[in-house]
Order: sequence, then C-alpha cells, then structure tokens
Amino acid sequence: MALGSVQAVAVPRRGIAALPLLTTVNFFNYLDRQVVYSMTPFLAEAFGLTKFRLGLLSLVNLGVFALSSLISGPIADRVGPRKVIFAGVLTWSIATIGSAMSGSFGMLLFFRALVGVGEGCYGPSANALLCADAPPSARGRALGIYNAGMAVGGSTGLFLGAVLAPHIGWRGVFWIAGLPSLLLALSSAFISAPPHLSRPHAEPARAYLLNPTFIAVLLGGTFVTFGVSALLFWARTLIIDERGFSVLAGGGLMLMIGLGCGIGGVITGGYIGDKVGNKRKGGHALVVGVSMLIAVPLGAGCLLVTNKPAFAMFTTAAVFMLSIYNGPSAVVVDQLAPARYSATLQAVFLFGSHVVGDTPAAAIVGLIGAHSTIAHSLLVSVVAFLVSGLLFVYAARRQAHERSYHHDEEQTPGPAVATA
Repeated sequence: MALGSVQAVAVPRRGIAALPLLTTVNFFNYLDRQVVYSMTPFLAEAFGLTKFRLGLLSLVNLGVFALSSLISGPIADRVGPRKVIFAGVLTWSIATIGSAMSGSFGMLLFFRALVGVGEGCYGPSANALLCADAPPSARGRALGIYNAGMAVGGSTGLFLGAVLAPHIGWRGVFWIAGLPSLLLALSSAFISAPPHLSRPHAEPARAYLLNPTFIAVLLGGTFVTFGVSALLFWARTLIIDERGFSVLAGGGLMLMIGLGCGIGGVITGGYIGDKVGNKRKGGHALVVGVSMLIAVPLGAGCLLVTNKPAFAMFTTAAVFMLSIYNGPSAVVVDQLAPARYSATLQAVFLFGSHVVGDTPAAAIVGLIGAHSTIAHSLLVSVVAFLVSGLLFVYAARRQAHERSYHHDEEQTPGPAVATA
C-alpha cells in the first residue's frame, strides 16, 4: 500500500447503527426547523411582527447554525463525532422546548438561535460519520437515505405547523417537536462510531479549502441553499395566501410533496450519484448540476402559473429535482480532502452556504415581497438555482482531472491537483 494510504483495518464497533439513528435525528432536526415556517401568522399575531421581523426568525436560527457548524467541524475531527452529535441534539431539543415557553419575541429569537447551535454541532459530524461508515461505492445512497429524514421531517413540520397551530397553539406544536428529541439525544450517546475520523495526511486543511473546485462547490451550495430556504420559509404564504388553497388542502399539499417528491428526490439523487460517480470522476457533482438546471424552468412555472392543478404539478416536479442535491453534494465535499479533514470541510461548506445563502434568504424575499407578491419575489430563487447548476457542472469538469479522496483504498498525500 502506498505511503499515505488509509489503513483498512476492520475494528468492530458497538452501539446503535449510525444510518437509521441519524436518519431519525435528521427527521426531527428539520421538523423542528421548518415547523416555524408554517406558524408565521400565529407568531406574527402573538408578538405583533412584520414580515421582515418574521424573516429574522430564520436569519437568527440559520446564522447561528452556520457559525456553530464552522466551529464544530474541527472539534469533531479532534474528539470524534459521537460526543459532538450528542451535545448538538441535546442542545436543540432543550432549545425547542424553550421556544414553547417564550414570553416575548426576544426570548423566541434567543431560543431559535440556541436551536441553531445544536443543529450546527450535529450537521457536519453526521455527514462525516456517514461518509466514513459507508463503502465508497454506496456513500451517495447512504446520504440519500439520511436526507430522506430531512425531506420527511421538513414536510411534517410544515404540515404540523399549519394544521395543528390553529387548534393547540404554536406553543403546543413546539412541545410536540421538542420532547422526542430528548430521547434521541440519549440514543445518540450510544451511536456506533469510531473515536476519531483521522487518517494519514500531508497538507494542512487550508490547502484543501482553497482548492478552486471546493470553492466552486461552496458557491454552488450557497446559491441552492439561498433558493431552497426562501421557498421553504414562504411556502405557506405562497400556497395558502396567494394561490388560494385552504389551510387543510395547503398543508396536505406541502406534506404530500415533501413526502413523495422530497423522499423520492433525495434517494434517487443518492442512487444516481453513485451510479454516475462510480463510472466517471466528478459524477456526483454532475448529477447535482444537471438537476439544478432542470429545476430552473420548473421553478419558474411554479411561481408564474396561478392555475391550482398546474401549480401543484410544477411545484411537485421542482421539489423532486431540487431534492436530488442533498445526497450527492455531501459526497462531493467528502471527495475533496482526506478523511482527516472530512468534518472540517463539511463544516466550512455548511457555514459558507448558510451564512451567505440560508441566513438572509427569508428576510430578503420578505423585503421584496413588501413591494410585490411573494410568488414574484421568489423568482430570485430560480436565478440562484441556475447559477448553482452552472457551478456544479464546472466543479464536475474540474474533478474529472483531479485526484479524489475516499474513493479508493489508496490515497495520495496533498491537495487535489490537476493531473492533466
């Protein structure tokens, strides 16, 4: 085996299997995050909020999430993913219960920020652990299954917030979202994981972070995150207030699309990413780029067509294509550095994409929406998907001529550099 290769020694590990547990955790992660989005009318009434101040709930949560992600990644590389995942899940579950008990908008902002701390600790470590746990030929599928939890959880959160809040109040919905996460926090302390994810390496982390391919992937993730975050936050306003669906019908549509197309998209993306990625270098990035470009006309149709059946069809197809992104994108990041820096690169990717993409998205669209409809304001998301698609296609072309990590048993020291 060449110098710098991964020592493939099978070490038996005890504990709860990583993929099913982390998929369940991801379900409640996104249920908790997105349940807020469909309760905005009730929060606005309770605290007297404008659209812009409502957008701050997303901005604060995702901004702190991004910062926490950046800090937690290197920590996970040093102390191991299990401790960081446990701390993250415990923090956000306590903060969600705190959200239910908030007596002012300031308290609610504080607890939503604390939720971001927990989610930021959890995310990079989960991605790195799953990439280390799955064989190279099946990492996209593992990440696809994992992100199915995101699709189901996010859709369930939107549905629960819209349907239950009128009956049990927004505080009751937060209790439903927070209590099960306490049990998951306890379970995550016993997850099957190596104590460390270290591998031999020759270069510092910055050599991989400054690689132009990683920068292109980071920018691509930023644009798609901006677009998706804006769509998710304003989905209730678009579907119920502007397209005229009833609360029950609109909530049912969000749930159906999220469950059917969200799950189908992330799992399909994982399988197609592995299939293409096993045949050509850069295949995972190419799958992401093509899916984003296909989503552009579908997203435009969703926002410009007012006929309800046509709107539902465009929305369904657009969500399916956008959901393909989740599994392959994490694999792309994993391929761009040795496993020693896996959590660090995942953290920087999540930090950058959420600080510039997620964090301001809801507030920016809300600001534009003060002078236009939310549907027309959300057209900025379609532009973001176009730019993201082009960046991932560019990254795929670069990867075709670069060394990849985590694909083969042997690794070559040093950052990914062109061989042609």
